[in-house]
Amino acid sequence: MTQTFSAHFYPEGFADSQTVTVLLDASGWLSFQAFDKKYRCPFNQVTVSDRLGRSPRFLTLPELGRLETRDNDFVDRALRHFGHQGKRTLWLPKLERAPLWILGLLIVVVVTGWATYRHGIPAMARVTAPLVPDKIRELAGKEALDWMERGWLTPSQLSEERQQALRGAFDRHFGDQLTGLNVRVLFYNSDAFGANAFALPDGTLVFTDQFVALVNEAEFLAVAAHEVGHVRHDHGIRGIISSSALVAATLLITGDSEALSEIIVTAPYALAQLSYSRDMEREADTAAMELMQAAGLDRQAFASALRKMVDSHGVSEDGASRAWEEYLSSHPATDERIKRFE
Repeated sequence: MTQTFSAHFYPEGFADSQTVTVLLDASGWLSFQAFDKKYRCPFNQVTVSDRLGRSPRFLTLPELGRLETRDNDFVDRALRHFGHQGKRTLWLPKLERAPLWILGLLIVVVVTGWATYRHGIPAMARVTAPLVPDKIRELAGKEALDWMERGWLTPSQLSEERQQALRGAFDRHFGDQLTGLNVRVLFYNSDAFGANAFALPDGTLVFTDQFVALVNEAEFLAVAAHEVGHVRHDHGIRGIISSSALVAATLLITGDSEALSEIIVTAPYALAQLSYSRDMEREADTAAMELMQAAGLDRQAFASALRKMVDSHGVSEDGASRAWEEYLSSHPATDERIKRFE
């Protein structure tokens, strides 16, 4: 077997390459000339990369450099002819033409990806969230609040007396239960959010004027207990870790590793847009039940508040949506949550 093939030669230790014609003679030696120098190497010492579709193959010559060629058929024939150790790769082209194998591998990839997204990443976030320094939580909360103040939140129009009365009720009922949590209560006006409340990673609880106008004090405290549940279980940081890990994995798979830096830049905006998972919402509901019981509050107040919020956003109790469909899509069914508190 004496044949030639075309390749790009990259000398050891140099970035430049040169197109060469490589001769593989009957005795199993590769020879070619590049950069005014002759090169020879026994084929049985060459490391041959796996074949993947029509992608170029790489032949690594010990201490000499690397050849890159698209003549995959020739490389395969050479591997078979000389009994090269690289012949283990010859099953790859056959696999590419086996639909059942491809389908099976596709199913494995999809199932693995779903399991990682549904269970692996949340589990990782749960374990790593407690390791995040408080300074990071403070920064994440501040940046997210700044984002929302620039577009969605305006100063509260509630009187100072009304705000202080609600903060006082919050402290009286929950103050003894918040050991270790740096919780603060803020009020904003928001036509964009409407009647709503949410928690930030640093322990900030935000309530809109529209929400305060909608509920009584008991209902306010019930929803506040739910938001404290998000803080207690570190849902904000866990959400950031989960979404960042998913984006990072996608970028690495697609090869766009340089875009990983964008995760850091856009993290505050991502947090502002974050909706908690169904599991996190159930976890916060459970925490709210425990907190309300300890404070001697009627847990039906949460069901009543949720009904009012749903009605104000134009959504039916079974989750059939109009204006609030996107928000509720990640939450447990509304009627399920209401029945749990009744």
